[in-house]
Amino acid sequence: AVLEPNPKFRREPVSLAAEGYDANKHGRYGLQAIEGRTPPFLDKLEVHFITEAAARWGSFTKGNEIHYTSVPSEQMDRVLASKDPITINPEFSEQYHYHAGMEAGFVFSSFNFDFPEWGYHNDPKQVARNKALRCAVIKAFDWDERNDRFYSGIGKVFPGVIPPMVPEYDANLSRESVTYDLAAAKQLLADHGWTPDNLPEFTYGAGGAVVQRQFFEQFRDFMMKLGFPAEKIVFKQYATFGDLAKAWKQSQLPYISKGWGLDFPDAENTLQLFYGPNSSPGSNDANYRNPEYDRLYEQSSVMQPGPQRTAIYRRMNQLIIDDCAAVTGMSRTGISLWHKNVIAYPDHDIVGGHFLRYVDMK
Repeated sequence: AVLEPNPKFRREPVSLAAEGYDANKHGRYGLQAIEGRTPPFLDKLEVHFITEAAARWGSFTKGNEIHYTSVPSEQMDRVLASKDPITINPEFSEQYHYHAGMEAGFVFSSFNFDFPEWGYHNDPKQVARNKALRCAVIKAFDWDERNDRFYSGIGKVFPGVIPPMVPEYDANLSRESVTYDLAAAKQLLADHGWTPDNLPEFTYGAGGAVVQRQFFEQFRDFMMKLGFPAEKIVFKQYATFGDLAKAWKQSQLPYISKGWGLDFPDAENTLQLFYGPNSSPGSNDANYRNPEYDRLYEQSSVMQPGPQRTAIYRRMNQLIIDDCAAVTGMSRTGISLWHKNVIAYPDHDIVGGHFLRYVDMK
C-alpha cells in the first residue's frame, strides 16, 4: 500500500499534549520535532505486507529497505535482554527504537457446535459426552507451552473471552480452564466412554504460513497425549486466509483457531462472538446457542457501563467457560522496532495504524 498526502484532508497542527505525550514515556523517540506542525510530513509512505517473518526481519535488518517491524517469535530470545520488565539487548537498542505492549485482543480456539460429534445432538446422553470431550481437550491444551514456544513466554494467558485490555476483565477469575491437567482430561474421556477407537476425527483448518503448520504440530502433540490416534488428527490447509475465513463462515470446520482484535474497548466486542443470532455466517463461528447467554447479552446491550453490566458480562463469560465452548485465551505482547532516523510512536491498540499520519524522517 502506498499512502500519499490528501490535499483535502483537514489541516490541524500537532499538539503533543492533546495526544497524551509523556516526556518520561515518549521522550526518547524524537517526537518533539513534530510539535506544532501539520501532518502528513512525508510525500509518500509505503506499507509492505510481508507475511513470512524471516523475510520481513531480513528486510528490516538490512538497513535500507523497510524501517519498521514487529519482532518475530524466532528472534525474541536474541532481541530480549529481559522479559520482566521488557528490555532489549544493546545490539538492538543502539540501532533501533522499540516499544512493547499487550495487544487489544486475544487468540483462542472454539468448537463448532454445529458438528454433532462435538456440539449439539438430539440425544441428551451424547450431548453430555460431547461436553466431556470438549472439556478434556481444554484441559489437555498446554497454554504455558504455547506461550513459551511461540510467544517467548511474554503473552498473558487468561480464562474466558474477556481479555485484560478491557475494564470488565476479572483478574480474580479461576484459572482452572487454562491450567494444563492431562490426568484429569484422560479421566473425563474414560468416565464418558471415549476410547481411541470411538473418538471423532479432529480436522484442524489453517492457512498456508509455516507458523500455522507449527501451531498444528504442537496441537496434534497435545491431542495424541490425550489419546487421539495420529490418523484422526487431520490437517486441512487453505491457500489463503480468505479461503479459511470462508470455511469458518460456512461452518465447514469443527475447530476454529483465530485471533480477534478489539474494535472498541468494551467486553461486548468479544462476548458477541458467542451470541446465538451471530452464528455463521456471522461472527459466532462456534455456532454456540445458549438461551441464558443470549438473554443476558440482549439485556446488557441496552445498559450503560457500570457494576451491574460488568456483573452480567462476567456471568456470560463464566457460561462460556462452564460449557467448554472454547480453548481460551491469550493476549499477545508485541515488540516493535524502528530505525532511529524515523520519528514515530507506533500504536498497537484499537484503530491501530492511526500513527502513520504523524510519521516523519530525520
